This record gives sequence, structure tokens and C-alpha cells, in this order.
Amino acid sequence: MRRLWLGLLLFIGLGPAEAAEEVQLTVLFTSDVHARLLPFDEVQQRPTRGSLAQVASLVEQVRRENPLTVVLDGGDAIQGTPMAHYVLSGQMGNGQDPTVTAMNLVGYDAAVLGNHEFNYGLEPLRRALRQSRFPWLAANVEGAEKVQLPVRASLILQRGPLRVGVVGLTNPRVPYWDPPEHWQPLVFSSPVEAAQRVIQRLRAQVDVLIVVAHTGFERDLSSGRPNDSEEENFAWRLAQLKGVDLLLTGHTHRNIPPKEVGNTWVAQPGRWAELVTRFDLILVKEGGRYRITRRWGTNVPVDTLPPSPRVVEALRPLAEQVRAELARPLAELLQPLTVGGLSAADDAGVDLIHRVQLWASGAQLSLAAPTAGLPTQFAAGPVTPRMAHALYVFPNTLAVVRLSGAQLRAVVEHAVRGWTGVRCQSGSLELLRDPELPTYNYDTVEGARYVVDPTAPLGERVRWLEVAGKPVEPEDSFTLVVNSYRAAGGGGYPFLRDAPRVKVLNRQVVDLLVEYFSTLGRVAPAATNNWFFAPRLVLPPVERR
Repeated sequence: MRRLWLGLLLFIGLGPAEAAEEVQLTVLFTSDVHARLLPFDEVQQRPTRGSLAQVASLVEQVRRENPLTVVLDGGDAIQGTPMAHYVLSGQMGNGQDPTVTAMNLVGYDAAVLGNHEFNYGLEPLRRALRQSRFPWLAANVEGAEKVQLPVRASLILQRGPLRVGVVGLTNPRVPYWDPPEHWQPLVFSSPVEAAQRVIQRLRAQVDVLIVVAHTGFERDLSSGRPNDSEEENFAWRLAQLKGVDLLLTGHTHRNIPPKEVGNTWVAQPGRWAELVTRFDLILVKEGGRYRITRRWGTNVPVDTLPPSPRVVEALRPLAEQVRAELARPLAELLQPLTVGGLSAADDAGVDLIHRVQLWASGAQLSLAAPTAGLPTQFAAGPVTPRMAHALYVFPNTLAVVRLSGAQLRAVVEHAVRGWTGVRCQSGSLELLRDPELPTYNYDTVEGARYVVDPTAPLGERVRWLEVAGKPVEPEDSFTLVVNSYRAAGGGGYPFLRDAPRVKVLNRQVVDLLVEYFSTLGRVAPAATNNWFFAPRLVLPPVERR
């Protein structure tokens, strides 16, 4: 029987060794790690479900199983925790980026720039990239050489007999989320067009081609219907391109296990190093080239894995320094405070942010939103920098803009767009909101008084708006302090991107909070209750008898 099989192989022109040559390639992928390096949250004071230290243990295990392994990251890696903040802002450390230190120990083969890589400007980013023992990719970023930013469009990795091409794409909306001084003179071009160019050049040179893109999907993966996010999400369009074997995505923090979409296989591993996407590919050599015959994958949780001792030890001195700083007494909290989540009424935590923004800027009005995720409770007693980091998790600075009364009203209307109505049931009134709109897009305005009717048509929900006891007239003029994300156009707020700049403050809000607490000495958080909901309920007609 064996002679018959060998004879058939020779008859069709394949030698027995060539026909039997199967190679397995493993691909591991993380994205949106946001500097979760150790399995403990110093702000929330509790263990986490993931960390790069645990990813390192998984990678080490997989590489023992299969040396033909590629490890990639999809961006938003270096920003997101107090440790990262203190180093990137130059307040701690020796200039070595702690996330890159951990990534070097994991042994990444390449990473893609995310939008949050630009949050602290080009100089900290340049230092981080130069420290990396792996290349950073962004095929749709032009002008990197002008600012000596070591970024490439693609690379080819050799794994055994296989040549693996990797194309990287960053999010083109960076100029709408970060102030110009953080990214100029870079140019962010169309990621789909950039991908097409690089794929066309690279495809013939490699056995496997992987596209890593810092973006999500602009269409529902089940129905294919658009979700109105095509300005920042473009993975659906990338999936339609030919020649891509794997499309690894990020940015939207979704858990998307490996699946077939369009002309390729896609995945997304959530956020915060809680999951690692794993793909396994079987390739067979035919006619001098390798062809994929099978592929499968899953998103692997790392919460049960022990952290890598090498990563833990490398970060220990900095982690101890950060822990001491977060516990440093600044002031006295006179009453308990809960921060986080989205309140259906004026919120004491958000009003603390307003107070700091007005204090630091001297503006008449302040625009701010809840930025914390899960609620965190602070008992009356010492105020420490931990509370500042719980209140404000984003690396934003501030800008003061000038708006007319008509423009201010449009900004407030946009801020309340997520409140969509009310529902009466079981004798209670439930306020409805858009579940797709993140809580950090539910801004409020301090310094003004206003009433919101969530049952009114979009754009007509602000029933009453006054400043300093006077109704706001269209021709009035006001100064409004906003964060740098809003000032750059983030969240689609009207007029803020192009409004005249009165003042720019180049200090991050979290650092301003720390200074404010220290200056104040005694902190008494309270909501000013300057806005509230007042729906006009339309009752059914009464039937006359």
C-alpha cells in the first residue's frame, strides 16, 4: 500500500518528503494593554484579571510548545496607569518606559502604534520606541523620519522555513483626539489605502501575511449593518481586502474570538491584558511555496496564570515608588465620596473635576464628564493622589475656548444627546440612555444652570439655560474650559475644535487635582445641582363618558 501511495505522489510530481511537510505556526496577540503590567490595581486596591506579567508566562509556555511562534501587539500599550503616567510625564523613573521594559521581557516581535501612544507627545514616545527591542509599525503615518520616530510600515519575520509578513496600521483620528503639539508634523493617511499598497508589495514575498490594525469594526459582525463609527473604525473594510491571512484588531476593547469575516480571519482580545488572541495555522509546502490548509484560534484568559518573576522583579523598584506616592497624604476628605459610573443627577465627583478646571483656568464655565470606570468609594479621612487617579483616568490637559451663547447651547445639547427618554413601569419613572455612548461622552456644564427634557427631540432637549442668573442669548460670549480631547474634536462636540483659544494649560488634569487637594487642605465634595431633568410627560387623552 505504501509503494502505491508513493507511486501516486511521484506520478503527480510531488516527492514524499515534500508532500508530508507540514508546519504549524502560532500567533499570539494583545491589544489595548494600557500599561497593565502587574496583576494588581493600585487605584482600585484589588487584583486584576490580567497583566503583561501574566502574558509573559503564557508566551513562555506557548514558545516551549511551538518555537515557531509570533507575538504581536495592537497598540495603546504604554498609557493608562499611574505608573505609566509618572514615568511618561517625567515625575518618576530613569526615563525607561515600564511598559516597554515588560514588553521586551515578553519578547514581542512587533507592535503597532495606537492613538494613546501620542498622549504625552513625541519625546516620551520617541524614548519608548528607542528602548524597544522590537519594531513599531504604522504604515499610514507619514513624516516619522522628520521627528526621528523609529516607525516602519511592515516587516518580515522568519519562523523556521516560513516567512511571515506583518503590516501595521494606526488610527487616523489622532489629530482629532490629541492637541497638535503631541503629533505634528506627522500626517495620518487613509489606513485602507496604505494597507492596499503594502499588501501588494509584500504578499509575494511571504507565506503568511498578518495585518495588525488599531481599530474596531464599523459594521455589526453578525448583520453587516453600519454602526456609524466609520471615521475611527475601518476593520470591516480591511477584511474585504485580498491577500490577508489574519486581521488582528483593537481600539474598541471588545472580546472578539477568532472568526471568518470577509476575505480573512479576524479577532480582538479585549483590553488590559486580560485576554490573548491565539491563532494556530497549519501550512503545507506545495510547489516550493507554503499554503495554509487549516487554521483555528481562541481568546485565552490569563487570570489564572502566575505573573512572570522576571517582569515582577524588573518593575519592583518603580512599583514600590508609585505605591508610596499614591498613599501620600494631601488633604482631609470631610465626607465619603464615591467616584465612577454615570449618575442620573448632578454628581459630586464630576463637580470636583469642574472645580479644579475652573480653579486652574479662570474660565467662566467648565465642561467635564465622568471618566472613572467601576465605582470606587473613599471614606472620610486622608486624601491621597489615589483619589485623583480614580477621579480622572485620562491623560488630558486643558484649554479655554470662547463661545457665543448659541454655540454654548449647541454644546450642551450635544452633551445631553445620550439621554433618550423615560419609561414608566411599576409605579416608577426610569431614565433611558443610549447604551452605545460611553460614559465619558456624557458631559455636564458647571457655571450655568439648565434643565434637560430627555423626551424632547434631539437638539431640543435643553429647555432652560442661564449663566449668572441671566438667560443665555445667542449673541452672548463666554469662556469655557474643556479638556484637550474635547478641544481637539473628541466626541464630536460642535465648535470646540475651531473655537478661539483663550488659554492652553499644559498640565494634566490628574496633576492639577493633586495640586488642588494640597492647596485646599480640606475637601468637601458636593454636587451644586445646577442642572436637572424635567421631562414633559404626554398623557393619553381621557375618554369622556
